[in-house]
Parts: sequence; structure tokens; C-alpha cells
Amino acid sequence: MFDLKAFRASLDLTQHEMAEAMGMPFRSYQDVEAGKSAVRPVHEAAAKYAGWLIRQQGRHKGARPLHFFLARFRGEEGEWTAPWTVWAEDFNDAVERFYTLGSIDRSQELQIRLMPENASKVFGHARKHAEAVLEHRDATWPDQ
Repeated sequence: MFDLKAFRASLDLTQHEMAEAMGMPFRSYQDVEAGKSAVRPVHEAAAKYAGWLIRQQGRHKGARPLHFFLARFRGEEGEWTAPWTVWAEDFNDAVERFYTLGSIDRSQELQIRLMPENASKVFGHARKHAEAVLEHRDATWPDQ
């Protein structure tokens, strides 16, 4: 179940700011966050999109070279997931892509590593997919 209040808190927004970013009336937002109205998929999608827009403010796509990153998340039972792979401009961009593209709750613990570019061949994550693809791989975490 998507925790709208925790998601808003992770963005450091007030209820009013979040409602405005999601494009919904303030009172309706309060009802959803308080549990008086159910959190529907449209609310979750609007919140995630609003969060993405807010986090992208001031950022612009540059011409910097892309770097290869691996990340894994702590599961509900405390185990680490298999790695996810992505190309990104820098560490902050990689973190953003992992959370956004993977639809991962920002309260989940994350481990992330910058990998040598030749590591991408081992994981089979081609640079041609770099703009939109976050790939999950059934592989072991390096140095494990």
C-alpha cells in the first residue's frame, strides 16, 4: 500500500504544496492522506509524477558522459535484492532513476555503486537503453 504521507515527507513538502503539485483540491488531498478516502492508483501515479517533477527542478539534461551504476534495495524481510543496473550522468541522477523508474519507496534502504564501464558487458545493460531503462539482473553483488 502506497504511503502518501511518508512520500510527501520524503519530498519535504506541506500538504498544501503536495496537493497543488498533484493537481488536486487541498481538502481532497487531506482526506486521502488521512485515510478518509482510499489511495487509488491515480493518486499514487500523480504523487510519483509530482515528486519526479519537483526533484527535477533546476536540473537539465547535459552532454556529460553516462556512467554505469548498480543498486540494490533492502527487502521487507531484511534481505538484499538482486542488483538493478542503470546508466546515469552522476550519482544523484542514478539515485533518482533507481527510485523513480523502479517505483521504489524512498524509505527503503539503498546501496549504490559506480561500476567500471566494462562491467556493463557482464550485466548486459547496453548504453542504447540508457535513457529509459532500469534493468533488474539475477546476479550477485560485486565483492560479495
